[in-house]
Amino acid sequence: MYLKPNIAKLKKRKKELGWTNQRLASESGVPAGTLNKILNGTTRYPRDETIDAMAGAMGLDYYELEDSAADTALIRETGTYQSTGKEGRATLDTYYSLPDELRAELVDGKIYYMSAPSIRHQSIMLALAAALYSYFSDKKKDCRVLAASCGVRLDCDEYTMVEPDIFVIRRKEQLAGGAYCMGAPEFVIEIVSLSSSRHDYELKRYKYQNAGVKEYWIVDPIKMRIVVYAFAKDAVPAVYTFEDKVRPYLYPDLEMDFEQIKKEMV
Repeated sequence: MYLKPNIAKLKKRKKELGWTNQRLASESGVPAGTLNKILNGTTRYPRDETIDAMAGAMGLDYYELEDSAADTALIRETGTYQSTGKEGRATLDTYYSLPDELRAELVDGKIYYMSAPSIRHQSIMLALAAALYSYFSDKKKDCRVLAASCGVRLDCDEYTMVEPDIFVIRRKEQLAGGAYCMGAPEFVIEIVSLSSSRHDYELKRYKYQNAGVKEYWIVDPIKMRIVVYAFAKDAVPAVYTFEDKVRPYLYPDLEMDFEQIKKEMV
């Protein structure tokens, strides 16, 4: 899913600063031709990295550019690759027929395209995955830690295949065949980008909870916070910052040091 940035906010900020397009191009490092196409609406779905550079140059918070009133849209029309079943929904055949260069998830018969993860996203993911891997290795617990891009047939049907950033399973039979994970992991972490914020906070949270995931973390480097959902104990979500050490409900003797992760973020 691609969340359209609020270009009007970029234009307003540029006007407040009294900058020309050429000045913005110079300050942001975005080529003038690319910048002009974004601001005049010719480029409908600009890359996250480009918008980030423009916003950063003008002192805007990246997250402020989300246009909550704007419609969400797919980067490419799903009909281009559509392969539907009897109910007219996209199926796993759709998912597997997509070009290799496209990152996508299938949720309840709808294809959601995803942008490539940023270096910051990757650095956080690697740090958290490494901490989990080390923890389970030291404790010799019968758990497996997996990270993107690894498919999860969350509902064990033909209409959903998600790719969590990090997940933990306890039953090795869920990985039968080695092609994907069948059924819900017990623990899932998603790392938010601007293009995935609603996807992670709303749609996937609902899907994970209903599929039987016991604990779900949303790590948001844009808002610098971690939201922890302990579905297994039906608790109110807990919110932490990147100054905190966070312990999973499922593994209380494991401590994730987000202050250290923040220091190492690119």
